[in-house]
Amino acid sequence: MEEKPLKSESPKTAAPITELQKLKLIFDVVKWLIGSVALVIVTMTIDYGFRDRAAGLNEAKQYDHYVTNLIVLNKEVGPRRLLAQYFSYVLPSAQLRKCWQDYYWVVNAEYQAMLKQDSVAGSKLKYFMMMKSVTPDQQIEVDELSRQKKYLEKELYGEFRLPSTK
Repeated sequence: MEEKPLKSESPKTAAPITELQKLKLIFDVVKWLIGSVALVIVTMTIDYGFRDRAAGLNEAKQYDHYVTNLIVLNKEVGPRRLLAQYFSYVLPSAQLRKCWQDYYWVVNAEYQAMLKQDSVAGSKLKYFMMMKSVTPDQQIEVDELSRQKKYLEKELYGEFRLPSTK
């Protein structure tokens, strides 16, 4: 075998990168970042919004039946307050939680007013019960206070009546 002599070639000299080429390269990288990274972030943000909205609609469908019967058809303030308090903490959607918190404060004000009325009626009844004897007019007032106290206790401490699942 005959060995071929190596040709001595002069190495090709690379042309130096000019400033314009550097700027063009940087511009291409920035375009790629904007096109790839920013577009992905925007897409993920929009997707999150759609998923959050879909979750909210799904939640609304799931508890709509109970809410209608426990809030709208239930006139007792105590159970409505408890339900509003529950939903204002447990819902995963921040927007729905905020709505329930707002509703809770409305119902809570009504609840506090009734609680005050209940306390006043209870104090008056206690006063009349401590008396040795009551006049007929006072007996009418005692009967009225007893009815009012019974109504207020039903409003404040009524129990939840879950609707049928039909």
